[in-house]
Amino acid sequence: MPVVSTVTLLVKNLEKSVRFYEKSLGYVWTRENLLVGFYGQSLRLQQVSDGPTGGCMVLHVDVPDLDAAETAFLQNGGGRSKYSGGKTPLYVGLDGELIMLRQRGLPKVPALKLIVYDFDGVLTDNRVFVDQAGGESVAANRSDGLGISMIRKLGIEQTLLSTETNPVVSARAAKLDISVMQAVTDKAAMLTKMVVAREIAFASVLFMGNDINDLGAMTLCGFKVAPADAHPSVCALADYVTEARGGHGAVRELADVIMAGRRF
Repeated sequence: MPVVSTVTLLVKNLEKSVRFYEKSLGYVWTRENLLVGFYGQSLRLQQVSDGPTGGCMVLHVDVPDLDAAETAFLQNGGGRSKYSGGKTPLYVGLDGELIMLRQRGLPKVPALKLIVYDFDGVLTDNRVFVDQAGGESVAANRSDGLGISMIRKLGIEQTLLSTETNPVVSARAAKLDISVMQAVTDKAAMLTKMVVAREIAFASVLFMGNDINDLGAMTLCGFKVAPADAHPSVCALADYVTEARGGHGAVRELADVIMAGRRF
C-alpha cells in the first residue's frame, strides 16, 4: 500500500479533538499526538493557545462506509460545510477544518464468515519457476501470511481453491494453516457445496480471484475482491480491487480492509 503523508492540524483542545477523531472517523491514538486512520492515513494534532486553527486545506479521509461515517461524524460534533466539493459534500471538524469523506474498502464486513482464495495470481504473482528436472516452484509473500493470520484472529474461516493438483499448493496451505481443495474444475459448484455444508449464506462469503475461471464463483458471493493485476473482467466485477498485485501483499491489504470495516 502507498505511504500516506502525515497532515498536521492545529487545534484548540487536544484531548477533545483526539476523542472526536476516534469516535467519528475511527482514528487510533498512537504516540506523539499522532492519530492513524483506517488505511494508514495519519493526522498529527498540535494544540495552540492563540492564532488560527483548522488550516486551509481539505482533509481527505477514506472510510469503509460513507453513510455510517457521516452519521458518526455528525453525532460527535462535526457539521456540514456550506461549501461544496463538486458532487461530494464537505464536512467541518471541531476547529473549522474541512473534511471530505471518500468510500474505500468493503462495507458490512461484520457479516463475513468465509473467505475463499484462488491460489495462483492471488497468493503468488502467477509465475511458475521450472527447474531442469521439471520441478515447479512459486514465490509467495510473507506479508500475505501475516494477513491470513490477522483474519484468522477475527474468527473468519479461510480456504484455498486451485484448479491444479500441485504439492507446492499443499505445502503453502499447510504453512498458512488453512484448508485447500485442488483439481477444482468448477469453482462455482465447489463453492456451492461449501456454502451448503456450512449452512451459511452466499452473502457472507468473500471470494478473491484473479482470472476468468474465478468469475462464476465470484458472482455468487456477497463480497468480491481482486488483486490490482487481475484480468480486467475480474476487476470490473470486484467490489474492491487491491492496490497491491497478486503475490505482492494483496491478501495483507485485504486484512487491513476487513479490520477497517470491523472497527467502524
